[in-house]
Amino acid sequence: MFRRLKQRVETLETQQLVYGAAALSVAAALIHGIVTPEHFEEWWGYGLFFMLAALVQLFYGLLLVFRPWQPDPIRGTHGFSAAYLYWAGILGNAFLIVLYLITRTVGIPFFGPEAGEVEDVTVLSLLSKAVEVVLMAALILLLRREQTAPSKL
Repeated sequence: MFRRLKQRVETLETQQLVYGAAALSVAAALIHGIVTPEHFEEWWGYGLFFMLAALVQLFYGLLLVFRPWQPDPIRGTHGFSAAYLYWAGILGNAFLIVLYLITRTVGIPFFGPEAGEVEDVTVLSLLSKAVEVVLMAALILLLRREQTAPSKL
């Protein structure tokens, strides 16, 4: 089963994988956007955090689609490695997943009226973490492809 999955992933074109990662990032942004109002009701700081998470994930998805790091002959830019962008996505989503685990086990750290309280696990929260894990896997695969690709000098 895993061998077939690995073969399918390896046959994906890099562009398809980039678009898939972008769609996953936008999906995670939509989920965070859906729960933002209820977090604003709890405390403005929680709402602001979720709003920023949604906006950053949306912006990240758009960056992946429009790929400003690619060479542009019209503007005369030479482009740069996408590895930095992939690392940013991996680390940012890893941060959100770790924070999720902390808030579901130890409690909300440091701030707000519910600091120290353990949050409930919901279907929507699990879905967002699943989307972020798959997004991270896609970014790791893209990063590996970037590192094995011939130099673009």
